[in-house]
Amino acid sequence: MAAEFHRRSIRLRGYDYTRQGAYFVTFCTQERRRLFGTVVNGRMALNDAGRMVQTVWNELPAHYPGVVADAFVVMPDHFHGVVRLVGAGPRACPSVAENGQARGPVEQNGQARGPAPTMSLPDVVHRIKTLTTKRYIDGVMQCGWPRFPGKLWQRNYYEIIVRGDRALANIRAYIHDNPAHWDVVRYGEPRFMVGNRALLDLPKTAFLASRGPVGAGPRACPIDTAPACIISGFLSPMERTMFDACFTAGTPMIQVLARGLPAAFAPRVQRTIDAGRLLVMTPFPETEVRFSAPRAAWCNQYLLHVADAIVIGQLAQDGMHACLLADLPGDKPVTVLNRMTVACNALPGGADVTSSRSLGK
Repeated sequence: MAAEFHRRSIRLRGYDYTRQGAYFVTFCTQERRRLFGTVVNGRMALNDAGRMVQTVWNELPAHYPGVVADAFVVMPDHFHGVVRLVGAGPRACPSVAENGQARGPVEQNGQARGPAPTMSLPDVVHRIKTLTTKRYIDGVMQCGWPRFPGKLWQRNYYEIIVRGDRALANIRAYIHDNPAHWDVVRYGEPRFMVGNRALLDLPKTAFLASRGPVGAGPRACPIDTAPACIISGFLSPMERTMFDACFTAGTPMIQVLARGLPAAFAPRVQRTIDAGRLLVMTPFPETEVRFSAPRAAWCNQYLLHVADAIVIGQLAQDGMHACLLADLPGDKPVTVLNRMTVACNALPGGADVTSSRSLGK
């Protein structure tokens, strides 16, 4: 059954967020203001405010025993990080009630003090936001940093419960590559195209699907209402099923290749191009003749960026699609058709990935 990704309200109900484990979190500045620096040649150049956020992150384990600050990146208008909860220490972050009132010891001068209940993931996010906001306000008053509108951070945050070493490795790689992806997606466009360029002007629905077991996924188009145009890499088995369904139905398609344009296309693909129903495009030169995971990740991020709506056919724990969802604007509609409980290769724990946009504090 399809599930709308209402990123302002979805959260895994009944899950104990004090549970030990790793969590991938993302939160964005209010109005996506670029307050923390800029990306230069694929690398993040932090300003003083960005270095402040980095310092707060690195100080978490010292102030809150039981919390490990894993891989992270401070971007111009958002933050990605992996939080690992490893157990309560002698001094932990206070638990915060829904009305924002602390139920335990509070901070003094931006530092934690006294004993407190077991740390939870919402506590961690709340403390990061609170500490960085206080220090940013100090920077505004003392150093002339740009003012922010009302709140430094958006109220919500995005989370992924990380289950398995493979998923953790993929998320760490995604965090590491985020500045490079930022540069390309925002300042670069595919340069090489074959087909009907007018399709770019149509409302576009991005279709992505994680790789699943052989034979997984529907045999027909999994989208009930025919979109004006489908944009996809058409690389995974379910994405190729979508290509076949669109080919049969005559639905316009845009294919974003994770390699250079081929010298020749298969006959049915060429017929679709000649009929004006397919545009094939890529940022990569023809010398790139093989697909690669980094190029595929770039293409997926690009098509999510330019699409008007997104449909995720299968969302797997060990794939990159759950990570890519973290960088989407909050107003872009996303539908997930199937959350895979088992990926192609079994992961430790064997559970499905859970992604959500939780109510931040």
